Amino acid sequence: MINKLEVSQYFPDEQAKLALYSSDPEDNNCEHSHSFQELVIVEEGHGLHVINGKPIFIQQGDVFFVSGNDVHFYDELGTLKLINILINPQVKFHYLTQIETLLITIAGNSAANYGWLTPETKSHCKQLIDEIFRDEMALPANHALKESLFFKLVTSILYAQSQAEYSNTRYKLHKLLSYLQENCFNEIDWRQLANQFHLTQRTASRHIKEVTGLTPENYLKRLRLVSARVKLKETDMTITEVAFLCGFANSNHFTTSYKKVFGVTPSAERKRAG
Repeated sequence: MINKLEVSQYFPDEQAKLALYSSDPEDNNCEHSHSFQELVIVEEGHGLHVINGKPIFIQQGDVFFVSGNDVHFYDELGTLKLINILINPQVKFHYLTQIETLLITIAGNSAANYGWLTPETKSHCKQLIDEIFRDEMALPANHALKESLFFKLVTSILYAQSQAEYSNTRYKLHKLLSYLQENCFNEIDWRQLANQFHLTQRTASRHIKEVTGLTPENYLKRLRLVSARVKLKETDMTITEVAFLCGFANSNHFTTSYKKVFGVTPSAERKRAG
């Protein structure tokens, strides 16, 4: 059964519109949904964000929005430190309208939507967050200032995306990893992929290893295995069907790889989930 996180657990009171939750390290490794929304900034580390059954690699500087309809968890691939700005949909903003239409542009259910913040922009956003959640900001008279700071935070994040320098290697890597996540079940021509993002194959390979701790081939396999894990738990597909769908040539190779990473066979995983 999927755990649902409630407003009463994470907000100072149920009439609060915004709340702050910081994790060091991130501890939400069990699949869950929530009765609130989240604007998430990856402050440090890296890992896999598995949302609605899809694994998406996240790293320092990434930013995304999780709606109340999403089901997600974080699969440990490193040590994640996250900043979560929680939004209570049951309470209206006093002055802001249509803010969700902006947040949806960085919806976390697709890797292509994820934003990325330079260290300078991330530092600026953290300053805004500190201001939003200063104790005196909780006073009713400060609704307008608090909401204006939240609007400034959201627009700063979106502006950062429009200004991202394509010559920035970190940004190129962010886009390359997003592409891999959307196409992880396909065969990858690593030289062609590097050229597509204006990188040499050696540079792309080195940066993927530095960021994920895995070689490009092993990282791709990890994405496929995490996807397979979700399908084993949530569908009635046979193990062979899951193996082929997730890019493995045969079920024996799939079973061996799965046990090496997760410590159990696919069939044992399915029994445990049942």
